[in-house]
Amino acid sequence: MSLGLSLGLVRTKKQGGFTVDSLSEVITWLKADTDVTETSVGSGVVARWRDQVGLTDWVSNQSGKQPSVSGTDENAALTFDGGDRLFQKEYSWNTTDDTFDFDFSHDIFDSMNDRGTGGFSIFFVINIDSSLSQTTHKILNEEHFVNDGTPGSGFTARTDIAGFVNITTKGDFVGLTGDNTAKTAFNNGTSAGDEIPLDEKVLVCIEYEGADGAITLRVNGANKALNTNNTGELGTITLGTVGASSGGLKGKLFELVNCSVKLSSDNRDLVEEYLINRHSIS
Repeated sequence: MSLGLSLGLVRTKKQGGFTVDSLSEVITWLKADTDVTETSVGSGVVARWRDQVGLTDWVSNQSGKQPSVSGTDENAALTFDGGDRLFQKEYSWNTTDDTFDFDFSHDIFDSMNDRGTGGFSIFFVINIDSSLSQTTHKILNEEHFVNDGTPGSGFTARTDIAGFVNITTKGDFVGLTGDNTAKTAFNNGTSAGDEIPLDEKVLVCIEYEGADGAITLRVNGANKALNTNNTGELGTITLGTVGASSGGLKGKLFELVNCSVKLSSDNRDLVEEYLINRHSIS
């Protein structure tokens, strides 16, 4: 199977008015109705997802680890099964030359909270099915591989960079890792009202102030109560994977916006308003 650009392209839509790429802090913008490439026309299996900022693709060429795509317009979504993931690569990466070997030189990474002081803002529109047993969902991750020079051979995980961002849909909400340091925000609540809603399209925003600051969790434009932010400064976070090979997102992802620093409240509100209106979130 080739991931060349001759594969079928599906679903392209442009949005009028404010768009998130007008903000310089945005380093990733993925929309499930825009620039999705299937492994073959009509297969529903995702090979590439073009980033709307920069010159990158998010790709996968491993059978059984590729998300599926369905729906149209704002209802288009990529469905991840907890083990699916897409790696960030140069948009011009040509697997005809590399076959199935993930070439080290073509890796692209998002660096956030640079040197522990910048913080970050992440927005994602998701739908988690209540029937799914998995409650922890790794949204963004570092899971790239060293190129061992042998096409088709086993991969060796990179160890020089680290990071992930996850949420849990029950109990403790947010987990962050960067430069081998971790920081977690807990809710400690047990009622359904304390948890991220299931079985519906929701907008989740995770903000980190940097420099041992607080983690904020927002759902549909409103803050969720987080009773505990553990102490300890989180280092630089290096991310290049949507989902993960295990413990990854299990559910539908409609749109994702990642910012290298924490946005101002005014700009955060602009992004949330755009996503809430576009996805008809109440």
